Amino acid sequence: MTRRSRNPFSARLVWRIFLAFFVTLFAVMLGAVAITSWYLNAEREAARNDMRIAVQSAAVALAEGGREGLEAWARAQDPSGRGTVSARRGPPRLLIIDDWGLELLGRPIPPDPSGDLSAGRTTALTGSPDVIVRSSQRIPTLTSEDGERFRLLPLPPSQRRLGPLAVPNVRLSMLLMALGLTALASLWLARSITRPVLDLERATLALSAGDLDARTPPRTAQRGDELGRLAGAFDQMAARLAGLMRGREQLLRDVSHEIRSPLARMRLATGLATQGADAATQLARIEVEVGRLDALISDILDVSRLEAGVITRERLDLHAVLEGLAADAGFEAGSQGRAVEWTAPSAPCWIDGDPHWVGAAAENVVRNALRHTLPGTTVQMRLEAAQGGYALTVLDHGPGLPDDQLERVFEPFHRHTTTDAADPGGAGLGLAIAARVMRAHGGSITARNRDKREPQGLEVRLWWPAAGSAESPLSPT
Repeated sequence: MTRRSRNPFSARLVWRIFLAFFVTLFAVMLGAVAITSWYLNAEREAARNDMRIAVQSAAVALAEGGREGLEAWARAQDPSGRGTVSARRGPPRLLIIDDWGLELLGRPIPPDPSGDLSAGRTTALTGSPDVIVRSSQRIPTLTSEDGERFRLLPLPPSQRRLGPLAVPNVRLSMLLMALGLTALASLWLARSITRPVLDLERATLALSAGDLDARTPPRTAQRGDELGRLAGAFDQMAARLAGLMRGREQLLRDVSHEIRSPLARMRLATGLATQGADAATQLARIEVEVGRLDALISDILDVSRLEAGVITRERLDLHAVLEGLAADAGFEAGSQGRAVEWTAPSAPCWIDGDPHWVGAAAENVVRNALRHTLPGTTVQMRLEAAQGGYALTVLDHGPGLPDDQLERVFEPFHRHTTTDAADPGGAGLGLAIAARVMRAHGGSITARNRDKREPQGLEVRLWWPAAGSAESPLSPT
């Protein structure tokens, strides 16, 4: 049984797909924010440096040429005189506003350009102490030697767009990052889905080609999602098919072996009769062998019907079914010098099953016990409630079985002949039929040798689930 992952997100393929796309989009978003923030910070720092250089340059122009020198500097910075800012970053374009609120070049002034002229740090221009530079947060101010003040107002961008794609230099980085993350996530998701599908395809083709040992690789069967459960179901199906095919092959070999013996004895009897031997004796021998063949064929058909699932299910009282069987077995045992002891609760024991096959399974076990119990001993049949169902325990006083034979005793045509057994005959299908009946009813059958402190013998235990229980074939699933 494969070990399943306890991670609830890996138990469904839909969660795997959802998380792959969600994590990818989230990573792209974080990457876009990080790239944009880094670029904007770099741009902001560069703009501050350019602003400081421009203010110093304007202060030098004012110191050397006065108002006319500052006006010439402004015209050199903005030859068009329109006061627009191009998309490409360069030296900052500044509006120069005097104390009368007029712009030196006559360029339009944005609304509310005023600023706190007293705010910021005041420094004298290096090399020209008559020019005072007052650096506020937004609007630097230059004061000439005659006390005239000029405010340097940065021109606003001609167009403002929101989002990281509004920054031209960010677009290529973001595109490459998004494509890279999406490609990696898509590759992982595609391999995560297609690899188990290919494993299932190879295993299916191998099984259809006759390889009964074809299974999916552990990397696929141990997945915790739908594909892993599909692979596990395929492995179970393949194992079941392999078991059925090998079982049928073994059954054919065993049937051929079992039929060969009575046919050989019939052929020998026929030859003796044609050579003048006692015809009546040989015909009686042939009749016995025909009876054995008839019983063998009947048992083989029972095994085939059970494996094909040809059983009916109804609510029945196990106590009543087994009580009638105990009475018939006691009558038959009395003629063999043996006895049957029946013990059961007084209340009904309801199960869901086929009354014919339930009785046949118990009868095969009881007949096997009567066949092997020693003369003058008793076969015990004990019915009791156990483990959410009902258990029938059949104990004999025979030689028992070697420990390595306890599991194989339920295989078709398996027989263990002992010198202490009263009748070692039979085809070896009785207990195999009983085992198949119990499996078809959701029950179980086990065999063990009786404890050494108890009388020698074999103990066979049959267990049926109670009617309406989870294991019952009629219970809803």
